[in-house]
Amino acid sequence: MNVTDGTLKIIILQYSIEQKRYLCSILLQMKNVMIKKVVLFMSKRVLFVLFSLLFIENLSAQNLLPLDWNIAFKSDACLSTRGAKARSSVCTLLSWERQGYFEGDGDCTLSAAFNIKELQKSYLLLMRMQCEVRDVKINGKSVAQNIKNTFWNNRDAYSTFRISKEILRKGENKISLDCSSLGYTGGVSHTMLVLKSFNDKAKEYVRVSLPTADHVCLGNDRVATIHYYTTRQATIRLRVENDFHQSYLDSTINVSPRDSIINIDLNKLCSTPGFYQITAVMHGVGYSGNAQWMAVKPEEAECDNRTAIGFEDYWAKAKAELAAIKPEFKLHRIDSLCQKSKRDVYIVEMQSLGNLTVRGYYFVPRTAGKHRAVLQVPGYGYGFENIDGFLNDNTDRAELALCVRGHGISADVFHPGFGVPGVWGYKLCNSDSIAYRGIYMDCVRAIDFLCSRPEVDAHRIGVKGGSQGGGLTLATAALCSDRIAACAYFDPFPCDMRHQIQVRTICQSELKRNLAYYGNPCSYLEVLCVQDLIDTRSFASKIKCSVLYTPALFDDDCPVEGGFAAYNLITSPKEYKVFPNEGHVEGFTHEAMIMSWLDKKLSE
Repeated sequence: MNVTDGTLKIIILQYSIEQKRYLCSILLQMKNVMIKKVVLFMSKRVLFVLFSLLFIENLSAQNLLPLDWNIAFKSDACLSTRGAKARSSVCTLLSWERQGYFEGDGDCTLSAAFNIKELQKSYLLLMRMQCEVRDVKINGKSVAQNIKNTFWNNRDAYSTFRISKEILRKGENKISLDCSSLGYTGGVSHTMLVLKSFNDKAKEYVRVSLPTADHVCLGNDRVATIHYYTTRQATIRLRVENDFHQSYLDSTINVSPRDSIINIDLNKLCSTPGFYQITAVMHGVGYSGNAQWMAVKPEEAECDNRTAIGFEDYWAKAKAELAAIKPEFKLHRIDSLCQKSKRDVYIVEMQSLGNLTVRGYYFVPRTAGKHRAVLQVPGYGYGFENIDGFLNDNTDRAELALCVRGHGISADVFHPGFGVPGVWGYKLCNSDSIAYRGIYMDCVRAIDFLCSRPEVDAHRIGVKGGSQGGGLTLATAALCSDRIAACAYFDPFPCDMRHQIQVRTICQSELKRNLAYYGNPCSYLEVLCVQDLIDTRSFASKIKCSVLYTPALFDDDCPVEGGFAAYNLITSPKEYKVFPNEGHVEGFTHEAMIMSWLDKKLSE
């Protein structure tokens, strides 16, 4: 092997879990003679890494570290925007956002105590953190430094460190992590903090199962099955809370050594239509746990169907202002992209509210006649920087990927960014200047463009988007209700904002930071009143077309509650498909299914 120890370690640790399993299977199939030959080319350090992989494959070996950790921030900036309700502990089964924290909170320390009954010769520490880790200490001694957040590059990657028994002690031990930049997760926690002995042969686990494949319970079938296996007397802490962080159950169950199940009847406990988080943490030889979400009669979940005072006039005035502005549509053919694409590719320009130029990528089939068309609207901060999917699509449909103001190729004049104050917080006290007033009109202007095109069948126009794009989809389908034939949205923003800021509590601190940026020219309550005017839930009842909603139950960025708040007010033909184990990031992976649905609806 012509590699250095460090290079080999990096190569191995950057493999996905599937690749590591394959490598381990190869090692396990080696004959003793071959292993001896390979060993001749390996240092002790490399051998440690390789045989660590073999050990890691025994995923049922017990984790000595607890799943609940203390969290303490190095400044009070975080708590100042949260007040007394800020949590002082976090569970590694759950995302930072779900527990009220995010990157802007600054540096913090995670700490926990753990016990070792009998010291073994050597231990392995496995780490995957959705944050930056400067230092890891066990019993005051540094054991690892500068561990990077690999979420956006390879969310399955993790680091391994050998821990000698000299660092550990029989009885109670303490571990602490010096952390910064509590990274974005979207809802699904990929955190791994595991300390295992090489000699650990235990096989323990606990899992939560729900009665339906999509975790949507429409009848009196709300029974959670807790499947566990333990080799000694153990405890299972079972917690149930709703998406508004209200606790319904926090109970500890004593279990004997066995492979068994416990059925938990949640029919009375979770009787109110809504969304419930169920976590189970077992402490036997070590710790194991599982978290799941359950939707209870989501179409019956109560939502406030009142609109803000002046809502109708506010948007009528915006549309009138837009109508008075000449669109001045311009098309620029991009030959270099046309050569890569199966459709002709253009950049379109148009004048929108405030005489601001917005642009988009326009894809036109090379077949004659009129075509169905889909307006694609962007998520927050996304300007369709990656258009490979459009270039490779040969479907006989026209598509406009619109970069609303502040996004992508429409950020040259209006560019508040996406931090503080960002597009969302831009002049948040002024209802006439807030960014979303113009952004919604950008979408209306895009529909004007599609309706003006000779290659587009104006009776077969659809709109789709997720996250902010989901909110833009709802607003567009309502503001252009007589011109939209079908729409598909994924957990939308901004939607049902008075409730969303209670579910995703970090939204409250974000709004307060944005308000402080402008010197607090209005009160927080006044900010919420402005938010009411751009709340896309209030558009839902005006939608006339067929609708598809694709919620992800683990979504902490744009919680599923908001999407259903809008869905339940839609009176036109509608349907939803729930993805029970996905979060916000994973919600954007169903493009083929959604486009197939739109094509079918636009062809009816």
